[in-house]
Amino acid sequence: MLRTLFVGMVLFGGIAQAASLELHLVSSCGGSDKPYLLVGTTHEVCLAPDVVIDDGGVVKAQRYPVINKVIVEITPAATDKLYAVTENNIGKELAVLFRGKLIFKAPITDPLKLDKFQLLLNNAPEEVDALVDAFPGPKT
Repeated sequence: MLRTLFVGMVLFGGIAQAASLELHLVSSCGGSDKPYLLVGTTHEVCLAPDVVIDDGGVVKAQRYPVINKVIVEITPAATDKLYAVTENNIGKELAVLFRGKLIFKAPITDPLKLDKFQLLLNNAPEEVDALVDAFPGPKT
């Protein structure tokens, strides 16, 4: 029984951490929508329910030297999905949730065909190292 409980805790603990990073389109707030406060600001936005990229699409995150910037490397499948979503949503905004907090948002001005994207986190400098620690990349 104790072994089963321990295995269950390990499995469910892994599941809880699995959704720590998500990219969403910004949407209009409806009656029951939960607005997110952009960290470090007073701006509240609502997010579309569909996830553009989640943890499964992230290869690794690296800190950019000196400034509060993170470079996020994504998988080829995530690259394709990001391109498809941004191609069809020019003029809208894309937002990044990390551990349930809105840490970044930016307008979509062109389709994004990227294998890496940069997040400038001056509004959330405490999240830079946490993001890098959460996605160290494959062990070599």
